[in-house]
Amino acid sequence: MLPHDLFHKTAYALCAAMLAVSVRAMAVPASPVPVAGTDIGVAYRLPGSDTVYGQNFDVYMHPASTQKILTALSALLYLGPDYKIRTALAVKRELISSSGTLALDDKGTLKGGISVRFSGDPTMTSGKYKQLLAMLQKAGVKRIEGPVILDLSRFGGRSRGQGWSWDDLPVCFTAPAAAVIINRNCAFAQLQPHGVGKKADAVLSSDSPVRVWSDAIGIAPSDYGGDCELEADLYRENAYHVTGCVPIQKNNAPWPLSLSVADADKWGIDWTEKTLNALGIAHGGIEVYHSAPSGYADFSYLDSAPLKELIRYMLYRSNNLYADAIAKNTAAEYYHQSATYWRSAQAMRSILSKYAHVNLGDSYQVDGSGLSPHNLITPRQLLDALDYALKHDSELHFFELMPVAGQSGTMHWRPSTVNSPLKDNVTAKTGTLTNTSNLAGILTTRSGQKVPFVIFTNNISLPPRQRDAVRSHRMASPTLGYERYILEQIYEGRAMGRDF
Repeated sequence: MLPHDLFHKTAYALCAAMLAVSVRAMAVPASPVPVAGTDIGVAYRLPGSDTVYGQNFDVYMHPASTQKILTALSALLYLGPDYKIRTALAVKRELISSSGTLALDDKGTLKGGISVRFSGDPTMTSGKYKQLLAMLQKAGVKRIEGPVILDLSRFGGRSRGQGWSWDDLPVCFTAPAAAVIINRNCAFAQLQPHGVGKKADAVLSSDSPVRVWSDAIGIAPSDYGGDCELEADLYRENAYHVTGCVPIQKNNAPWPLSLSVADADKWGIDWTEKTLNALGIAHGGIEVYHSAPSGYADFSYLDSAPLKELIRYMLYRSNNLYADAIAKNTAAEYYHQSATYWRSAQAMRSILSKYAHVNLGDSYQVDGSGLSPHNLITPRQLLDALDYALKHDSELHFFELMPVAGQSGTMHWRPSTVNSPLKDNVTAKTGTLTNTSNLAGILTTRSGQKVPFVIFTNNISLPPRQRDAVRSHRMASPTLGYERYILEQIYEGRAMGRDF
């Protein structure tokens, strides 16, 4: 992703209506010639054949978010579609009676500590967290004499993947996949411009426990781009300094900001403090444990939605936090150890090999989301995973969870597939990083057969004016013309060789 997406990504809802209006203009014609200098990898199999057609299908390339296909498939195979991620509220075992009530004195004091066991539930919100801690209030607790422990032992190691771009870290799509996740580990704010050349004010959501200050300058929309973009520096203690330029919208409407937290542990502490204060429950301090505390028994819990719904959201929205939370929970269950990015990658490879006979060979995985440019895989290897999913779709219902061209998710307005005959016939996962644009899934051909395919376009470099226009969504990437051409050949059922 690009640093300018600090506002483009957070303004997604605002842009959706404009995209709907301009979709015809954004659609691209098929082009049999790829953009000069790009690296293209294509792989597909026609029904009834084991032959792989395409080009460069054994060359290692960056999968970007098509990596989420591997994350989703391995999680479904090992955890099952109904698996749920649990966040538990635990109390010292001796303080829970056989009837399930808490032992309190006449002033509502719980003479011992509590523990909140976080498990990386990407759907946990501050509202849900309050609902969980409110079970103490409902039980009559007014004061906790011992510590409030945040048990973060489910995940270990780094909360961001190896190789993630440093300048993307303040943005919500790189939120840390830590054991504690509240409100997607993002803080929401706005920038309020006061005219061209004047400093815009940062307006923070009243309940977010972060600090934001602004030195961003208001500019005309036509001047945005190049060396005048919106940027943010992210500091410890979850503090943000916003600089650069902010375009002044019609009616001087504020720009929304979506900011990733730096310190997930502190985020958990701050939300716990705020929530207990709101519930009127005093306590003896909040502590973070990275190994499970002993002597506690579950008193209450909240479960996430079933895994299949988490995967659907991950694939539709290409949500990175969901992807890495799912990958880490898969690893935690598979190894019965604290989940790290390394264990997540190893669990993915092992599960796909053992349960689907998909050999990822010398490919390289460092996260479940595909955010890292360190990830490498060949088109053929990803095709093998899709081929397995298609052959077992009556059991897995895998492709029901993926977006459809012209209908849903990131495929709703994709310029290469938004028009007939590809509209409604391509079910796929997009994959976008800086200089990378990929697509992988299945295509229903003219004859009604389903064909798995992978199209990788890496190392895209466009002329500066064209690059700025693509980044600002004023035009579709010209690389999508060749993508459309390939898909149309597959739609017609053509068996193509290594050189198109």
